[in-house]
Amino acid sequence: MSQQEPNKKWMPLIIGLVLVLLMFGLSVSIAGGGGGASGPVVPVPATFTIISLVNGTSYNAYLSTSTIVPFFSESSFQKIMQTDVLSSSACFLGCSIALLPGKFNQTETINVTRPGIAISGTFASVIYPQKTVFHSPFHSAFNLLSTATGFAAQGFKMDDYNRVNSTGITGDLFTVGSSGWLFNQLTIWNASSNGISVPSGSNGIVSFSTIISTIKLCTTFGPLQNCNGNYGILIGTAATSIRIDFNTISMFNFTDTSAINMANGASNIEVGSNEIFQNSFGISSQWGKALNIHDNKIHDNFGAGILLTTGAFGSASAGPITITANVITNNGKEPNTDVQCNNLRCSGIVLRGVRPIWDGVTIVGNTIKDTQASPTQYFDIHLASVNYSNLTITGNTLGRTRNGTLVFLAVNPLKTWIITANPGFNAQPVRGPITACATPCTYVNNDAYMEQIELITIGDMTAFTCRGIANIIQVDAISPVLNTLETCIFTYVLTAPTYDVLPMQG
Repeated sequence: MSQQEPNKKWMPLIIGLVLVLLMFGLSVSIAGGGGGASGPVVPVPATFTIISLVNGTSYNAYLSTSTIVPFFSESSFQKIMQTDVLSSSACFLGCSIALLPGKFNQTETINVTRPGIAISGTFASVIYPQKTVFHSPFHSAFNLLSTATGFAAQGFKMDDYNRVNSTGITGDLFTVGSSGWLFNQLTIWNASSNGISVPSGSNGIVSFSTIISTIKLCTTFGPLQNCNGNYGILIGTAATSIRIDFNTISMFNFTDTSAINMANGASNIEVGSNEIFQNSFGISSQWGKALNIHDNKIHDNFGAGILLTTGAFGSASAGPITITANVITNNGKEPNTDVQCNNLRCSGIVLRGVRPIWDGVTIVGNTIKDTQASPTQYFDIHLASVNYSNLTITGNTLGRTRNGTLVFLAVNPLKTWIITANPGFNAQPVRGPITACATPCTYVNNDAYMEQIELITIGDMTAFTCRGIANIIQVDAISPVLNTLETCIFTYVLTAPTYDVLPMQG
């Protein structure tokens, strides 16, 4: 309740609600107490409405210039939310709070501790965090503690303009440590740090929201790069069971940040049907577990469209991850090389983990190409590390790249890798005729796609053994299918045979 306890006869009506609404730059007080002179009170329409989940009663906060009802003079949205609403017995089991259009001033973190708090509004209901040191670990505007289960925020706008244009004052808009939460149809504008940070939250949804970083610009990469801001959505190490769907996220393009990042150990995360552009990286993850990235449009980012990596130290078991049906175009706009892309320019998808190990990586059915007159996306897919086992890349439609190479293997593949049926990359052209090396000559399929060997000339061969099985020796003889790292051995006396390598279509 408020610092000034209202007369008890007023409590059923107003539960000590207090607010000063900043509208059109003017400070207007909200009725919030009891007592005062006698006479009629004619309030203007409610600024917002509280519905108690304790008793179902609806309470209104009014704009009023009346001297009949005394009112307080708090100037912060935090005061009305935390001191007067969230601390009220009427909200013990939760409250539904509906904001009408207006500009709401916020000077302190709102620490949400109670379950069942729902805040709704419209695009014209704008909360402005101020240039104040917020009392939470992440300088959050809203800090959802573990007891704030079932929190919902919908429809209103958070504009971090004041903090983003101040020196040394940045913070998350939402920091989540609870379960069962929903962020829907929000507008997060000019985020000075993370738009939504979930260090330990679970069972949550971010949907149909617009999340944009700061308008404070740098010139390092041209007029579209910002000077600060971290991630649009940051999923932390203890976060699990979260859906991120149908959002638009852009301008989180400070050094090696991304629109959506899943940190070490983040698990059971779905990222689907989002529009992601003009960030440093589109979607990134370090040692994430059970991730599903699908149906996103990821384009015009400075770094890679999708980046899978690891920490520089330590080890963890990551995966499986499925990357399907995304459209990844025109990324790699950073004018220089990037360490996260193994000191090359960045590509559509980059796998470059430097520590063990991701197990179960499936990249299927994506469209990856550069459509610009001067391509910037270096490769479509860049495989820079062997710290990925059970890797399948199949059925992707590949296209133009800056380098000209569509799938680049910077390392020899593992036996569990297969790259097949990717129009634009598979099938590779027939290679040969190739003269066998010194007898006994072993050919190893190091290409990560299925191949066959066809004998062109046989010389004085005495044995032709593939996958440990003896094959017929004659001109035009064809080996069994060779998967990754499977071999054929040519044994001859003096005259080496020649052969073609036939990449498989499927």
